[in-house]
Amino acid sequence: MEKEKVLELSRSENRDADEREKFIDDESAYMGLLGVLVLSFVYMMFKIFENQPYLDMLSIMTAGIAVMSIYKYSKIPCKKLFLLMGIIFTITTIAFAAYYIMEVI
Repeated sequence: MEKEKVLELSRSENRDADEREKFIDDESAYMGLLGVLVLSFVYMMFKIFENQPYLDMLSIMTAGIAVMSIYKYSKIPCKKLFLLMGIIFTITTIAFAAYYIMEVI
């Protein structure tokens, strides 16, 4: 590709946001997920302490990781590790959710 075509493509992709805004947006998504994971872990510990079923919290945590991994793979298909992680965490999420439902019923 010619230099001018590459520059034009980059400009059109970055028309609505600059690199700093994209970086901040990505970081905020990671921080939000981290917050959900930490809070879910705290709730899970409380449920374990109270002798209540807790696999619902684990299924929420693994679902977040599964979705993030599959999304990353869709954007970077050459990284097969993201696909593998997405599959493993999806199966784990289904197993935790099913076991939780069986525990509660």
